[in-house]
Amino acid sequence: MIVLGLNNLEKVEVVKKYIQEKEISKIFMISPEEFYFHFPDIDFVSYRNSIEYSCFYRLLQEINNNSLIILNECLRTKNRYDLTYNCIRHFLKQTQHQIIFQYLPFIDSINDFMILFDFDTQTKFKGQKFDKDLLDESFIICNKIDIEFNSIYVPVSNETKAKYAKTKNDLFLNIKDKDPHTLPRNLYLISGKEKLTYVKNEHHYVARNNRFKLANIIKYKEAMCREYDIFEFPHNHIDFNDFLFITKQTKFNVLVADTKTDYWYEKRYKDWNNKLKECYANISG
Repeated sequence: MIVLGLNNLEKVEVVKKYIQEKEISKIFMISPEEFYFHFPDIDFVSYRNSIEYSCFYRLLQEINNNSLIILNECLRTKNRYDLTYNCIRHFLKQTQHQIIFQYLPFIDSINDFMILFDFDTQTKFKGQKFDKDLLDESFIICNKIDIEFNSIYVPVSNETKAKYAKTKNDLFLNIKDKDPHTLPRNLYLISGKEKLTYVKNEHHYVARNNRFKLANIIKYKEAMCREYDIFEFPHNHIDFNDFLFITKQTKFNVLVADTKTDYWYEKRYKDWNNKLKECYANISG
């Protein structure tokens, strides 16, 4: 069973209902530590520790057909054949009972959903890309998360434009065999001082780092369950997905400075949002 878009209290209710209807002798939960939710008499296994020999072989011995495995927010990489995923699939072959909880159905592509699908179907369709006709093989509960971005446009000074042009030229000259995403990662930070003039003291913001030393601008990994404006988008979509799960926020004001890189990130995340909507439409109709 794949269950999408629930908060932790809702997840607890799903587990309670499941064990009332099935004969379950023991419950195992595999989850990143930061996303763990409490449930009585559960054997918790940290996602990062599940590949360790001592953990791996213990679980293979202890999991049986009356065990329930809960995979909680385990979509951590787009690599379908990641080592941790392979270990998890070994555990799942020991039992017919699994609940896969995931807040969003993908990282940034509908084919990411096939990782969750593999977990729920014991990898019967190994290597196949997303196909709606396969979904009958899995029981899917989908609570759609509707994301909305409201752009607030910020002008930049001639001085900032000159700095942007020089930095861009320097980066191009030294890029060689480096990751080409080095360019947007670095250029995106240049407009920060301009954006500061649009920061409201009564609002909270998330940014790439704490370089401005302001109490109301924090890093993504420091976010809590409250509302934030977006000072800067993170480069990696997985960081934004984690942020969405922690805050449960769905509507965002986004500061967009007048630079090509700011506009690139704005488009990138709006495109991501459109793909999310398409993913939901394909999964649940």
